[in-house]
Amino acid sequence: MFVFSNLAISIDGKIATASREHFPLGTPADREQMQVLRKESDAILMGATTLRAFQKPLLAEGASKQPLNVILSSKLDGISPSWAFFTSNKIKRLIFVGASCPKAKLSKFKKNSEIVVLKKPTAKKTLGVQMAEALEERGVQRLLVEGGGAVMWDFASQDLIDEYHVTVTPRVLGGTDAPTLVDGLGLKPDQVVNLKLEQCRVLKNELYLIYRKTGKRGRKLADL
Repeated sequence: MFVFSNLAISIDGKIATASREHFPLGTPADREQMQVLRKESDAILMGATTLRAFQKPLLAEGASKQPLNVILSSKLDGISPSWAFFTSNKIKRLIFVGASCPKAKLSKFKKNSEIVVLKKPTAKKTLGVQMAEALEERGVQRLLVEGGGAVMWDFASQDLIDEYHVTVTPRVLGGTDAPTLVDGLGLKPDQVVNLKLEQCRVLKNELYLIYRKTGKRGRKLADL
C-alpha cells in the first residue's frame, strides 16, 4: 500500500492553533491541491481531534467514487453520531478504536460505520502498522493521511509514509500546545526519519513541497 500525507503548516511548523478549532491555514489554491490528492486516494485517514474540529465527511469533489473515510479514536470521546460525517450517505466509514473503548459507545456507531478494534501496540505491531495492515486487507492501495499530528506520528515514526505533501503558508501561529506536522513522543537522533526533496513549487506566498521516503534513518544526511 502506498501511503501519502497532505497537510498545510505555518512557517513555525504548526498545523492548527492551540485552541485546535477548525481553521484552514492555506489559500484556495492549497485546497484545490487537496482535492487533487483526494481523488488519487482509496481512503483518507484523520484523527479524532481533526474530526471534532471539522465534523464533516472528507469528500473528493467530482470523483466517480468517494474514498473510504477512516477515523482513529481511542475511546470515541467527544464524538457524536449525529455529525454530518456520520449521517452523510456519500461515503463509507471505518473507525479504528482502542481495545479499551467502551462497548456502549461502539453500539452508537455500528449502524453506519465499520468498527475495527486495535490491539495494544507493541514494538512490531504499532498502531500505524495495525491500521496499514487492516486497510490493505480491505483492498486499499493508496492511503491519504490528513492529520492531525498524533496520527502522523503513528505513521511517520515507523517510516510508513512514502510521500509527504506539505504546504508552507505565510502564517505564524505559535503556542507550546499547538499541534505540529508530527507530534507524539519524538524520535532520538539515531531514529530520525530522513527524506528526499522531490519537488518544490512556489505559488504566490505559499510553498508546495513533496518529500519522498528514503528508508534511511539517523544522523547522517550526506548519502541521501
